[in-house]
Amino acid sequence: MTALSGPPLLDRKIALCFGHLDADGNGTVDREDLLTLGARLLSAFGEPPTSPKGTALMAGMDRYWEALAEAADADGDQRLTPAEYRAGMTGAFVTSPDGFRTALRPLTEAVVALLDTDGDGEVDEREFQVWQEVFRTAPEHRAAAFRHLDTDGSGRLSVDELLLALQEFYLSSDPDAPGNRLYGPLS
Repeated sequence: MTALSGPPLLDRKIALCFGHLDADGNGTVDREDLLTLGARLLSAFGEPPTSPKGTALMAGMDRYWEALAEAADADGDQRLTPAEYRAGMTGAFVTSPDGFRTALRPLTEAVVALLDTDGDGEVDEREFQVWQEVFRTAPEHRAAAFRHLDTDGSGRLSVDELLLALQEFYLSSDPDAPGNRLYGPLS
């Protein structure tokens, strides 16, 4: 596998995501990191892992890990370095026509379903803030991220709005796309 590198904006977004996924902070991402992150999300929302939402989230984390390891684990050690993660994300999920749809979108849908605690199809700022806290977005950037994503000023994000923001974060090369502010500034 060659180490693919994308445009600087894409590289910054991928590096930011790597930091979110490295749950134990050891400088690599492995299956346990993703399952730990999933467990933290479930705990933050008081959702049991055996509930439909819990099962969907943990299955999504596991499927995402399998797809990511297949695409990125160049040395087969079941751990991804930042370079392996960047190459895998770029080649398999960002530039691949089906990558987002087959592996990342199902996980994204499971996360959004978890955030939508009352099932009204919308995520309020409190729900968004809890998610951002679990993903270790700096506290000073969480409210600003929500405002950027709330393009209609309603004070709520529809599930579709949030899915679009996540898709923009991973796929958009437009530095002004609202989704690029999902986890704070990309400086």
